[in-house]
Amino acid sequence: MTAAILALLLAGASPDPTAEALLRDAAPGLAAVSPLALSAGTRFLASDLLEGRGTGTRGHEIAALWVSTQMQSLGLEPAAGEGRWEQVVPLRAWVVDQESSSLLVHGPGRPPIRLLRGKDFVALGDGELFEAELDGALTFVGYGISAPEYGYDDLRGVDLKGKIAVVLHGAPSSDRPSFFPPAPRATYASADDKMRRLAARGAAGVIFAYTPEMERSYASWEAFSRSRRSEQMAWTEGPVLGERISGLAVRALVSWQGFGKIVEAAGVPGGARGILERAEQNRLAPQDWPLKAAMKTVSELRPARSSNVLGILRGSDPVLARETVVVTAHLDHLGIGEPVDGDAIYNGAADNAVGVAVMLEVARALAAQPRRPARSVLFAAVTGEEKGLLGSHYLAVHPVVEPGGIVADLNVDGAPTASPLENAVARGAEHSSLGGAVRRAADALQISLVPDPVPGAAVFVRSDQWSFVRVGIPSLYVTPGPARDGDRAHTPRDEWNPAWLWGETARFARLQFLLAWVVAGAGERPAWNPGDYFERYVRPARPSAR
Repeated sequence: MTAAILALLLAGASPDPTAEALLRDAAPGLAAVSPLALSAGTRFLASDLLEGRGTGTRGHEIAALWVSTQMQSLGLEPAAGEGRWEQVVPLRAWVVDQESSSLLVHGPGRPPIRLLRGKDFVALGDGELFEAELDGALTFVGYGISAPEYGYDDLRGVDLKGKIAVVLHGAPSSDRPSFFPPAPRATYASADDKMRRLAARGAAGVIFAYTPEMERSYASWEAFSRSRRSEQMAWTEGPVLGERISGLAVRALVSWQGFGKIVEAAGVPGGARGILERAEQNRLAPQDWPLKAAMKTVSELRPARSSNVLGILRGSDPVLARETVVVTAHLDHLGIGEPVDGDAIYNGAADNAVGVAVMLEVARALAAQPRRPARSVLFAAVTGEEKGLLGSHYLAVHPVVEPGGIVADLNVDGAPTASPLENAVARGAEHSSLGGAVRRAADALQISLVPDPVPGAAVFVRSDQWSFVRVGIPSLYVTPGPARDGDRAHTPRDEWNPAWLWGETARFARLQFLLAWVVAGAGERPAWNPGDYFERYVRPARPSAR
């Protein structure tokens, strides 16, 4: 079996001697990857029985137990402490009562405009108050970004005390490396970071405008607003939220249509289209609008909990084994939601049952190697990705290994299922030494790495690798290249299909295995490239093991 797999991998254009040596060294692991196991694992995790694996639900608990049994069968050790497989993540959950919430825009000499729930706006809760109400003046602050390194400041000279800030989703765009290149643009687009800046300047509320660019590059208004109408969560540290944003108790998200109504009422020249044109030309300016917004948000809050499933393969080097490479894949999906054609279970087969199955095959492959990699490898099926990367961030802040011991995160979120694996995108490869590792793995398997097809979507900050980047850990997020799998994401149509191309999924799992093998076995600790933007997140750490 091993020889047959190796011969297949070496067929066609001959790899260079270094790649051939890598394939021979990793041959047992490459042969251990099973298309049948990938299909079976995805089938179970995406079954109706698990009811969409919503964070904190019984379906997620069943999925977590199953994953831990698979980790045990592969020879991993429980890594959550005291012999436990599951790291409990304490949560607070809340859902906004949209029918009791409202957004009314009014001003002198103008008839009031009541925005339509769902169509024009969605009320957002802060996770702390059961009810919040505000009638405040509106101030438009562009993207709500202050970036002195680019000579850009939407908040310069703006008085926001007691006001409601109106903010565009996203960040300024540019094709110049000296002005909001992709990595800084992605981080500056963070809504939480924007809210912290606004709250620090005294803003009492915020209205986010969902732009046409977000619809093109991320999700339709209907899909995005539907996710915000569902139950939201945050992890807690004792009685407070782990990432508490003080102030801004009243928050809302408006569609571009709803934003247009507000802009028209404010009498802004050119309307919403004019603002969009000025945004595209980077000519936005803050402006007090002659309007007020009466906002009301009513929420139901409750305590909750969920778990990360953690299994570790101890490294073979007595020194480097103290360093840990984390392989993450989110176990949760959307659970039970609004019915679509009579189906209310959001099974999440492609997002991310198949990713968890791939992660388990990486564990199987590493365990099959006669010699374990030098570094330890922690496999983490994390919870709450769909709720804001909750489980991965909790793990990054509360690591189960020694402080400073996590040296890299390799995240798996999705895999090829209905389309051939023609190429792959390695998001984050340009920022750290992990770029060399993924190129080596891809070259060995003769898989081409292609640029991010939608850099404006800021995907690098939207999956679990971002939780580790935020605490200074080099991370990588490898996905299939542009696929033709159809528009089933975040719908009940995302179900297991026996006709999916499981051989292509296995090829992708082998790529992830080779990547983990290279990173865990390298002599040098992964590091950000000198002068890279993400070096600013690095925290003081212990010296390298060597």
